[in-house]
Parts: sequence; C-alpha cells; structure tokens
Amino acid sequence: MDGPLAGVKVFDLTVAGVGPWASKLLGEMGAEVIHVDAPSIGFTNALPTVRGMSLLMIICNYNKRGIFLDLKARRDRLVAYRLLESCDVFLANMRPGAVDRLGLSYDEVSKINPRIVYCLASGFGERGPMAPVPGAAPQISAFSGWSSTTGERGKPGEFFRHSAHLDFNTSAYIVEGILQGLLHRERTGIGQKIEVDMTSAAISLQTSRFAEFFATGKTPPSMGSTVTTTVPHQAFLCQDKQYIMVGVVEDDQWLRFCKAIGNEELAKDPRFASNPLRVQNRELLIPILDHVFVAKPIRWWEIRLTEAQVPNGRIRGFEELRWHPQIVENEHMVKMTTPRWGTLYVDGMPWRFSGTPGSMRPGFVPGEHTEEVLRELGMVSEG
Repeated sequence: MDGPLAGVKVFDLTVAGVGPWASKLLGEMGAEVIHVDAPSIGFTNALPTVRGMSLLMIICNYNKRGIFLDLKARRDRLVAYRLLESCDVFLANMRPGAVDRLGLSYDEVSKINPRIVYCLASGFGERGPMAPVPGAAPQISAFSGWSSTTGERGKPGEFFRHSAHLDFNTSAYIVEGILQGLLHRERTGIGQKIEVDMTSAAISLQTSRFAEFFATGKTPPSMGSTVTTTVPHQAFLCQDKQYIMVGVVEDDQWLRFCKAIGNEELAKDPRFASNPLRVQNRELLIPILDHVFVAKPIRWWEIRLTEAQVPNGRIRGFEELRWHPQIVENEHMVKMTTPRWGTLYVDGMPWRFSGTPGSMRPGFVPGEHTEEVLRELGMVSEG
C-alpha cells in the first residue's frame, strides 16, 4: 500500500458498519488492516447480497485481510497477543466490557504493546446508565434527538432515511481520533486509549440545531424540506413534476432571486424585506413561490437561478448521479474488479494526496487470510 499510513498496522476487531467503515478508511490511506472475525460469523443475513456475501460486508471490508480467531479459546488469544506486538492500532466497536472479557482490555493490550493506539467505539459511551445498551443507528437517531427534528411539517418525527448516516459519520470521528493518537505517539512515543461513541457523533452533527434550541428554548420542529432559519430554503415542485432545491441565505441573494423568478415586486414587499421577516411570514411567501415554480420546467429554473448566482439544484436519483461528469471526473464512484463478486461500483477515496495517493483493493471472505497471517507470525496453524 502506498498511502500516507503505509507501515501502520491495525488489529481490526470490528463488527457491523461503524468500526469496519473506519478501518476501511484507514486501509484506503495505506494502513495494513488485519480484520479479525470469530469462526462462527454469519455473513449472508444482511440484505442485499452479492453471490452469497452481504453487500454491507463487501463495502465495509475492502483494503483488508481477514482472519479467524476464537478469542474465547486460549490458543487463539495467544495468537492475538502475538499479532498485537507488531500492531500500531487496536480498533473495536462492541458494548463496553465485551473486549475486556475476551482478554483484550486496554490494560492487557498496552502491557503487550505500550505504543498501541487503542480505540473503542460504542453506541452510548463507556459511562452512564445507557452504557451497556446496544447502540445502532435507529436507537441513536431516536435517543440523540435526531428523529425529533426530521420528517414532514406537523407530523411525527422520522428516522433519517440513510440507515448508515450516523454509523459512518461516527466512523469518520474514529479515524480522526486514531490519526490524532498516532500523531501524539509520533511526538512522544506513547500510545493511549481513545473512546468514541455514536451518541457523541450524533450530538456533534446537530450543533446548529442545539444552538437553535438554546437560543429559543424550543426544540426545532420537523420541517420537511424546509429549514427553520432561512426562507426560501426548500424544494419547489416544477411544471414537469420534478423538484428543485433553492437556498436563499443572504439578502442580496433574495434580490437576485426575485429578479430571476420574474417577480421583482416581491423584493419591494416590506413583509419580505429581510430574512427574519421572511421567516416570520413564511406562510404568506411560500404559496406565492409554489405558484411561480410550478409554471415552468426544472431546466428553466436551473438556468435562471444559476445565472443569478442563487444556490439551487435538482434532486438527482442514483442512476443519473452515477454517470454525472462531476462524479465521474472526480472519481466519487469507481469500478472495482473483485475475484468473487465481479465488478462492483464503490465509493471513491474521499481525499487526494499528491505524494501518497493510497489505493483500493477488494475485500475478503471471512477468515481467508488466516494461514497467511499465521505464517507471517511464525506460528503453525492447526487447521
């Protein structure tokens, strides 16, 4: 691997999406990731599947090697200890106490390797009454307040439709923490324990909504495609039954917007002269704009609003997005040829390093590299 983390070795004891996505990102940056599964793992129960393998497992586990270790068995635990001697990072996402019971607590692992950057991720954190509760995206969405602000106006809250949104954002926080831990170790020679949890990530992602709450004393309501703080800032239905998203966030944009839609009288209306007034008079303004937008097709509005430098965009489906030149030329989606699952479209790398570009390679079938890794450790496999 030729990425900026080339030479960094990761002991990857992760499950589901949060942890595996984080270690996948580390692998894209060049780290050598050894993913550890129990021999009893099931890998076909999450839909959809590709040739018998869960798609979630495929996309979360490329750029890694996979081994089987039964960490409840003494012999395999000794293999884990040997492997940890040469690792820079330990990563697990389990309920608090689970890795301790497997003999892989921070105290135990840091005795084996004092330089280890040891990261534990969980749903609710290591402390507090919710610590032992399993945490997945739906529970965290509800618990963190996310669902209370998501959904149609005046209707009950909803789960965010992207089921892995909170998972993979937590993954990004995990990667940030590990990189900081490695940087600190580079400077001091000392490893440390890092804790990350999905609830903290969900709270951080809602900083602006909590700011609204503390400023007003009221929970921001569900708003559909609209927002509470600026108007107009929402989706409008066009003549050809497509929706265009429009975001007017500054008063000079409002003036250009009114000119672009052919209604400069709105710019002179004192009820809409500033954003606070437009927010206050939202129920008067939006029906006027609904009537305007439905009179022309979306392409008309894209041209008019773009020429006026008013932020806008159509709602694109995946099939259209897949071939969009912006996506293709920036390699946001790339083809990956795999030996078992054929050619797959996967997400491209989210960064570009000029000197250490990193690379992507197919994932593994669970346990595929057990013999290979044991040989590298100088240990003889019984299987």
